[in-house]
Amino acid sequence: MSEHPGEAIGPDTPCTILVAGGTPSDISVIADHLAKEGCRVLAVHNSVEVPACARESQPDLILLDLDSPDIDGLATCRRLKRDERTCNIPVIVMTLAHRGHDLAEGISAGAADYVPKPVRIDELMVRMWTHIELHRTRQRCILQQHQLFTDARRQRLVQAEHSRVHAELEQRVARAADELARVQSELAAQIDARRESDARLQGSEARFRAIVESGPVPMCITSMPDGYLLYANARLRELLHLDGQACATINLADFYVDPAARERLVRCLASEGGFRDAEVRMRRADGTQFWAMASACVANHEGRPAIHVGLHDISGRKRTEEDLLRSRDQQRELSAYLDGVREDERKRSALEIQEDLGQLLTALKMDMSLLRMRLTDDPEAIGRADDMRELVEGTIWMVRNVASQLRPAALDFGLVSALEWLLARLRQHDAIQHELHIEGGEPVLSDMQVTVLFRIVEAALTNVARHAAARRVDVTLVTGNGALDLGIRDDGCGFDLAAAYSRRAYGLLGMAERARSIGGTLGIDSERGKGTTVTIHVPYEGGSS
Repeated sequence: MSEHPGEAIGPDTPCTILVAGGTPSDISVIADHLAKEGCRVLAVHNSVEVPACARESQPDLILLDLDSPDIDGLATCRRLKRDERTCNIPVIVMTLAHRGHDLAEGISAGAADYVPKPVRIDELMVRMWTHIELHRTRQRCILQQHQLFTDARRQRLVQAEHSRVHAELEQRVARAADELARVQSELAAQIDARRESDARLQGSEARFRAIVESGPVPMCITSMPDGYLLYANARLRELLHLDGQACATINLADFYVDPAARERLVRCLASEGGFRDAEVRMRRADGTQFWAMASACVANHEGRPAIHVGLHDISGRKRTEEDLLRSRDQQRELSAYLDGVREDERKRSALEIQEDLGQLLTALKMDMSLLRMRLTDDPEAIGRADDMRELVEGTIWMVRNVASQLRPAALDFGLVSALEWLLARLRQHDAIQHELHIEGGEPVLSDMQVTVLFRIVEAALTNVARHAAARRVDVTLVTGNGALDLGIRDDGCGFDLAAAYSRRAYGLLGMAERARSIGGTLGIDSERGKGTTVTIHVPYEGGSS
């Protein structure tokens, strides 16, 4: 029995308890406990009302007090047991423990159990739930017995129906035998047609196998999903150097150099049912490696799922591609080297112009000033001396400008100074408003890195001045989080990036190659009427000053 008496009944089968007699306090205590158990309690205080209430409500149990002055407990119990509608309802009588004769009479009157008074609620609850379960079990047995009688009657009807159906079935069998004879003759004709069709199919299969065997494409069929060879044509055997080995012992997975590449192809087969022109590195039976272009699809082979695979040796093409990539990398290295040489030559030329030619011109200017001071009586000579001095000053300015064009002196003071010099020159020559945003301070860079970034920004600002028709340029330098980010944004007319690249925009390509030479990447975002943004991202682990 469960620890909680009401659990055996279950929450879906609420009980109705009829309490007959008893003091109001006893009835209240009992009713409270029964209500907590989820029961419906009916209280009756009259001998006449007890049988009537029991017939109407059909309670699961009747709790009868033999000592109630308003109810004749023994007579009421006998009436309940004589009534066919209430005789099966269990009755528990309550009586004082010292009145043994009342207890015996109550049991003889048909009571199922008794509870001595004063009533102990725990004992009462256990006895009540026990008799309720017994009562419901008895009801189920009665229903099952009735069901058995119903099933027996139904079985007799079924047997009668079976006899009738059997007679009809014998007639149908006789008719079916005649039909079967006719069908057999038709089936024989179909079998002959099927044999002829199979013969044609075998001929087609033989022709197909001959085509596959003599075809130029290495092909095979593998089991799914383990990858053992079910069939391989001569070209595949030649490609993999199988030398007459039995297919059943060969697993195509053993010929993949990279197992992860095979797993990716298997997942593609599982999700999409096939793939085309996948490049994979494979090895032959003798250990030599080659590149193959593979195509595969999921199909059937002899009634089982299988994978049809075609391979094409592309080792020659891959070698050519690798040579091209190597040549391109070498070309980029050469281009970076030439840019470095060009910048060094510019730096050397700028220094020579500044130091040698600049000093000569300065000395010439001083000599012209001394000569001008000595010419006091010849106005024409004085005028010529002034013109010559102005010409020398213009030449000095031109020399300084040429030196700055070759290599600005601001580059020697860091990237921020170089950017400020570029923006100042842009505003001076093109009257374009500008603003420089610095986050993270002056980055500590090598001379080559500073020069490359300077040339990229110089090219971007030159494009803005020549083509963008912009009124404002914002330059942002952000250093931190392991990278250096440099951005140039203008509010100009913008351009079609795809069209520019299709016309071989060498300036944009040169900027991208310069960024790549220092391990960075260049990004360009532009749209007609919405300006242009150029970004340079360079991995950076240095500090800031």
